[in-house]
Amino acid sequence: MSTKLVSHMFSRLVWVGGFLFMGLGFVAQATALHFGTLSVVQPLLVSELLITVVVLWTWYGEALRARDAMASVTATAGLGLFLALAAPTESSFSPSRGLWILVAGVCALSALMFVGLGLRGPSWWRALSLGTGASIGFALTAALTKPVTDAFAAGVGPLLTSWATYAMALGGLFSFFVMQSAFSAGPFAASQTTLILVNPCVSVVLGVVLFHESLHHEPARVIGEVVAIVATVIGAVAVTTSPLVAGAHGDSHHLTGRGRYARWRERRRST
Repeated sequence: MSTKLVSHMFSRLVWVGGFLFMGLGFVAQATALHFGTLSVVQPLLVSELLITVVVLWTWYGEALRARDAMASVTATAGLGLFLALAAPTESSFSPSRGLWILVAGVCALSALMFVGLGLRGPSWWRALSLGTGASIGFALTAALTKPVTDAFAAGVGPLLTSWATYAMALGGLFSFFVMQSAFSAGPFAASQTTLILVNPCVSVVLGVVLFHESLHHEPARVIGEVVAIVATVIGAVAVTTSPLVAGAHGDSHHLTGRGRYARWRERRRST
């Protein structure tokens, strides 16, 4: 939680590249949130695990164990099953200013509480607590993105005069800084697990509370949804705590790579 972290990050080319890719990802996320529901878009973050495993194998050359492949497939399958059973539907409900203030206040206090808890303790606890605080902030930022995209569709004027635009920017910057602090505070697995799991869960709750998005809650479906969530959690924790992810976090071959793609490129050069 030091301001020196900001200058350190911008001095690293690999981090700037990651930041640019994250910006492109936000544009895609905002577009999805404009046309879809919070309860569908945000849980798709779990699919990042499958993509991460593929990148680590092809780019970094990390050994792909059967356990890692199975865990990533389990997490993704659990996500798909949950979305199929819950089938979130969007309503035309528009939150009042008072409801926004109440929800934003609860989220902000919760995030600050976890940030405070993350200032002390062992490294794994600090990473876990800071990651949780950042994930709550990111979930609120995603909720604020929906009214911001509506204002953007109406024109530049409504976008610049909308309170949601500045609230989203403030929440996003806060969450981003806290998450970077979580990455540097302790084990990558601890902070990444919270980002993958806490953000979608909080987003589903915000979708129901703020936008009255509805989930199917018949007894048989609820049982299936619980099973799907458990499978997703087990798969996500298994991937983020595996040597596959931990090994790449301390690797210095960020830009050049050393995996299958790098070896293929080297063979092309030699011929």
